[in-house]
This record gives sequence, structure tokens and C-alpha cells, in this order.
Amino acid sequence: MDRASASGAEGGRFESGVCQIFVNYELSIAFLADFMVSLNMAEKSEGKAPRDASAEASRDNQSKPEEASAEVNIEKFLVFAIRDERYALPSGIIGEVAVLEKVFPLPLVPDYVRGMINRYSIPYALVDISLFLRKDASDAQKVIVLKEEIEKIAFLIDDVIDIAELPSSKLIRIEKESDGFNPSINACFESKGNNVLCLDTEELIGNIQKDFDMEVWK
Repeated sequence: MDRASASGAEGGRFESGVCQIFVNYELSIAFLADFMVSLNMAEKSEGKAPRDASAEASRDNQSKPEEASAEVNIEKFLVFAIRDERYALPSGIIGEVAVLEKVFPLPLVPDYVRGMINRYSIPYALVDISLFLRKDASDAQKVIVLKEEIEKIAFLIDDVIDIAELPSSKLIRIEKESDGFNPSINACFESKGNNVLCLDTEELIGNIQKDFDMEVWK
């Protein structure tokens, strides 16, 4: 028997053996591993290099470093208007935006707390954010309601402007000691030609709670 015939017979035995194994045994992870080893050996004997899955995955990951980095660093904000200013809150803390309905007055509260509103049988303190930040009362008719697990507070706003998604590198941090900025503002960014001020949620809620406590204990 010449070499070509021997090679053909050997390849035929390999293929028939594989078929017989599939017929006689259940397909399992262990069997698949053995089968792939045999297949790689057969490819080597024919002069073909076996596929290196880990190397291919590594090349795929290296080809998209910018996309992976962008996904990690993107932050999302709800941009809204108060008078002629643009402000933003992280979208993850917002439960809903709604039209202002009935407001129930509250005693012993700071002047910027308009009262209480009811959302799905849950009471929220209604904060006039313009009066809090700018000492200028608002006649706005919309509210941003925070998620209940964050705090039962709703902010009175003029209107929602946009949803802004941007990398953290685009945020300009503002030091608390900066002149002209309320301590509840911690960053800013540019969106569609407008300067947007980011509210420091933790600082803002903390200041409101302190004012509540002071009014109660007066």
C-alpha cells in the first residue's frame, strides 16, 4: 500500500471511529474535550495549526479597548431648568418626573419646603430648589421625585431639558470653598452649549435634614 492510500485509510478510520463514538456514547463535556484533542492532532497531521481560542479572545479584547473603557466611565444625568439656569441630578436616584398637584401645608419646616405631596400613597416633602439655592421662590409646576429608598423628597422645577450621558473626564469638579457656588453644587459640565451645574445629592439632602431639625427645635 502506497503512502497516499495509507493516509486515506487512516483518515477514513478516524472519521468512522468518531461516528461510532457519537452513536454509542452520550455527548458529555469530558467526551467533547477528548474529541477536540483528537481533532487538533488530526489537523496537525495535515499541516493545519489548531485554533487557539484564548489567543483569539485576547485579540478581540485588544481591538476594542476604547469601547470597553467608555462603557465603564459613562455617567448619566437628568438635566432640568430652574429659571435661567441648568442643573443636573444623577438619573439613578430619580423615581419620576410629574406635574405638580395638590400640596399639603406642613408646620415647623424651612421656608423652602412648600409642604407635602402624595405620590402613590407615599408622602414626599416638596422642596422649592430655586428658593433653597438662589433665595428666589419659584412658581414652577413640575416636580422631580426621588426614589423612595434614597429620600422622600421632591424638587420643584420649571422643566426637564435633557438626559446627558458623558464620560467622567468631562465633569469639572468644583471645590466647596469656591466663591459664588452653593455648597450643594459639586461639579459642572457643558451640554448643548449650556453650562450645567451638578447637585451633590448627599450634601443637598444632608442640608435639608439639618434645616428640618433646626426648625423643629426652635
